[in-house]
This record gives sequence, C-alpha cells and structure tokens, in this order.
Amino acid sequence: MRRQSVSTFERSLIAGAREAVAISRGELAPTRIVIYARTARDVDIAPPPRFGARRVQHLREKMKVSQAVFADMLNVSASLVRGWEQGVRTPAGAASRLLQLFEREPAEVERIVIDKPTLEQSRKLLVPPRRKRSR
Repeated sequence: MRRQSVSTFERSLIAGAREAVAISRGELAPTRIVIYARTARDVDIAPPPRFGARRVQHLREKMKVSQAVFADMLNVSASLVRGWEQGVRTPAGAASRLLQLFEREPAEVERIVIDKPTLEQSRKLLVPPRRKRSR
C-alpha cells in the first residue's frame, strides 16, 4: 500500500487537534477565546419579579436612602417612588428590572450610582462649622 503525501490542510488539522488535546489537559493555554453573541434563540430571559409596596419600601430602607435619593438612583420622580410605597402604583418595565438589580446587588449599585463625597465634603458633613465668638 502506497502512502499518500499529507497536504498542508491535513497537517494543520492534525496540529489543531493536538493543540486542542493539550489545552483540555491543561498543558497549554488557549491562544484565542471566541465569545459569540447570544440571541433570543440561545437564551430564555425570565420576566422581572413583581414589586409590591412593602417590597419597594423594604429595599429602599435596606439601602438606607430617602425616597428622593432612591428616586434619583432609579432616574424616576420621588412622587413615583412614594406611589409605589403607598401601593397606589406598581413598578413596571425597566423599573422592575432595575429594582431586581438593586435587590440582588445593592453594594454594586451604590458603587456605580452614588458619587462618593470628596474629602472636603466629608469634613463638612462630620465637623460642624465653627461659630464666631461674640465679644
């Protein structure tokens, strides 16, 4: 039986297979990682949970912020937050999804949304202003 010469494609294919085995064994690091975009065919997105009045208020109190600050964090009006907490209105759409994120990762949300005060601002908050002495 006569052996045929190996083409460049075949050599490349064999080299690729050997590399794949070495990577799977941990002997070699992958040279390139390809991440494909996910489409509606690939994933199922769960609907956001429902947030009732008590749940919204509890979340806000857990984050230790006023209604006005909470509203600013969500980019909604303070009256809307008040309405949610009184049960007059119910969060819907993007607001529900944001509340879900706030509930799951409150520290991360605060880190992203709330500007930390500068050192000078912090001193003004901690140290009361000096009063001028009257003579």
